This record gives sequence, structure tokens and C-alpha cells, in this order.
Amino acid sequence: MIRIVLADDHPMIRTAIEVLLRDTQFELAGTAMNGVGALTEVERLRPDILLVDLEMPELGGMGVIRKLRTDRMTAKVIVLTAAIDDSSLMEARSLRVNGMVLKNSDPAYLIECLEAVSAGRSWIDPELQARADTLAETFRGDAVALAPRERQLIRYVRRGLRNREIAAELGVTEGTVKVYLHAVFEKLGIKNRTELAIRADEFLTESFSRS
Repeated sequence: MIRIVLADDHPMIRTAIEVLLRDTQFELAGTAMNGVGALTEVERLRPDILLVDLEMPELGGMGVIRKLRTDRMTAKVIVLTAAIDDSSLMEARSLRVNGMVLKNSDPAYLIECLEAVSAGRSWIDPELQARADTLAETFRGDAVALAPRERQLIRYVRRGLRNREIAAELGVTEGTVKVYLHAVFEKLGIKNRTELAIRADEFLTESFSRS
């Protein structure tokens, strides 16, 4: 059996999915009503798949996904949501979620997604895939040109180096590193070092090297 943890704050959704999974290869090993509970259950149960809603109390679904990726947890992640804005959709892609399903889709889509993800493939709701493709094309058209030093800085942040260690690598002062970082944050439209580390692979793709 393929073990699943479901995180959703709506009892009706939890019950509906439990019914949907009966007599399938998927076992609902645990449930959570909020993001903090989702992380606890993933740590406790070590499921194969986390099925997570985006809008939850205490910690939203994106926060859960960021934490799982930062901690390198092995559970595959499927987003189950009623709606998702463009920013979250693109972030979910950059965080390499394994699947995305809209709650108003045919229930068969969820089973199809679970089967694909459990087999090592990704699966995205067709409506979301079309949106993501359009956004990706627009994003590539507006790609940010990063200087070699900025790309090097991103690589150091991705490796988890502290400012002092980065300064030693670059042969500059720690204060200069802070200035560089804030400039990169502003150029990329991000808020902090954590977001830079999580999205480093995205920023270092070829589209970000073009002038």
C-alpha cells in the first residue's frame, strides 16, 4: 500500500478523500487540520505522499512545502486546492511539487495524479498546466540578467554558507556581502535569504543569464 498523509482543514474534504481512496492501492495513514500538524504527521509517519491544501490555519500549504524542501524530507507532495494565485503556482513549480489538483476537478483526476506521482512521474491539473505554461513564457520574456558575481553569490547561499564564509570566498568584507545580497533580493523581487536558497535553482537557470 502507498501511504498518504492528508492535510486539509475542511472535515468534508477529509471525509470525501478517505471514501475516494477506499479499495485502492492508497492508504490514508494520517490526517492534519493545519500546516503545523502536517509537518508533525509527515515526521511521525514518514508517508510516501503528502496531499496538502494551500489555505490552512497556523501554516499554509506553501509554508509546509518550503519547510519540507528545506529539510529535504523524502515524501512526495501533491497540492490539492480550490484556487491558487500565479505567484504560488510558479513557486510550487520551482519547489518541484510532484502534483497539483484542483478541488473542483473530476475526482478521477486525483486518483490519476496519485498513480502518476507514486510511479515517479509528475502530474498537474490540465487547467493549472495551461496557466503555468503561459506564465513561464511570460517570465522567460522578462528574464532578469544576473551578473556572474550575483550568480556566484546565489550558489553560495544555496550551499548554506554564512555571510562571513561568503566574504572569505569572495575576498570582500561581510558588509559588502550584505550589500550584494540586498541588491540580489531587489533584482529578483524576493524578500529574504531563505527564499533565495529555496529558489536558487530557478534563478540559476539559463533564462536568468540572458541580457
